[in-house]
Amino acid sequence: MHLKSIIMTLGGIGIGLLLARGTTATANTHYLTGVKNHNFLITQRTLNLPKTKYKRALTIPKGTIVQAQGVSKINDKLTTHIYLNTLSYHLRHNYIGHGEGSTKNIALTTSNFKKVKVPQYVKYYSTQLTYADNIGVNYTADGNLYAGKQYPKETDLLSAKAARITVTSDGYLEYYANTKVFSTVVDPKPTTSVKITKVTGPADGKTNLYTKQPVPNTIGKRTSKTGTAQYVTTIKRLYRTYATVTATARDKAETDSIDISAGYQVNGKSYFMYQAIFFPEG
Repeated sequence: MHLKSIIMTLGGIGIGLLLARGTTATANTHYLTGVKNHNFLITQRTLNLPKTKYKRALTIPKGTIVQAQGVSKINDKLTTHIYLNTLSYHLRHNYIGHGEGSTKNIALTTSNFKKVKVPQYVKYYSTQLTYADNIGVNYTADGNLYAGKQYPKETDLLSAKAARITVTSDGYLEYYANTKVFSTVVDPKPTTSVKITKVTGPADGKTNLYTKQPVPNTIGKRTSKTGTAQYVTTIKRLYRTYATVTATARDKAETDSIDISAGYQVNGKSYFMYQAIFFPEG
């Protein structure tokens, strides 16, 4: 089976297992309706998620913006979980080196969460786009930008490394000088993790992310010596796409899948985002 098909199948099984274990709520609980996968929420109180047999303990402070995943209704109770790699390093660091990719299920209640608009700092890509289940296309864009022009060929995928930039749901700009392009584990400690203090754009495809703390010269520059917006990293969407075609094992002339990359520039250098995978036989 195609490598990415196996990973996606295992991911689906993992989500199913996660949904079997959820948080409980009382009869007086008010659930937050209208929430879909990838929607953004802000925590209404500090969420202390205790350690379980399958999950490590995690604390998410009040006022933290998170992204909903695995939204489900079990026994009339709405729950969600959060992918750890959508959170900044200072929140997810206890999970590094462990296999869990997401939190336990959290009750999707009005006392836990409030739905918010898509934060401006992640508007350099489409966070809410989905495709119908029966057209053979999976949307994979997650905000990660890799140095280069397009997703590696499958023969190079497991060994491919590149510089990477991402913006977390809770508003941190994180940069990795050299990291794996394909990974199924919790992200390691980044080279840089700084809080975004100001955003302008997107305009003409450009999103400017300002920080008080320094960023490497490879991704940004200093614009002021005072204030909370001293450094800026500019992400420019090029509105160009690139295809990486993988043949089937039985016939090298037959297409198994097509990986779609979206072209970007960061500080004038080429980056790409893994945007979608298309299975022609799907």
